[in-house]
Amino acid sequence: MSDDLDPDEVTRLLGVSPTETQRRGDPRPGKEGRTYKKSGWFLSTAGTLTSRDARHHFDWILERIRGKKEAFTVFHSRGYLVDVCCRWDSKSGHGGPCLSPPQMRDFADLEIELWFDVYVGDLEVENDVA
Repeated sequence: MSDDLDPDEVTRLLGVSPTETQRRGDPRPGKEGRTYKKSGWFLSTAGTLTSRDARHHFDWILERIRGKKEAFTVFHSRGYLVDVCCRWDSKSGHGGPCLSPPQMRDFADLEIELWFDVYVGDLEVENDVA
């Protein structure tokens, strides 16, 4: 994402089609009168993979961007926000997403930050625990 990112150029540099794009100033669907503040290029596994193993989702993304160091060097030099977000829903608060060492290496080689959007449901809070 960036103020001046051109989604078509990102597609051209990566040789990968996005699952979604947005352009700064364009109207936001379902948000009458509101526009996008930033331009963006997105690649998502939503609706494509059903696996609950985050490693499968990371592999899917990496298969599409691995070996594209030159493109990512351009994105970083322009100050684009380049990251991967993994949504993780937990019913009990136990377990969690995992990355393999090769996946960590591949994301690090491309200087891609990875973060988790965590949702924990159905947890009872113990009032007597300090």
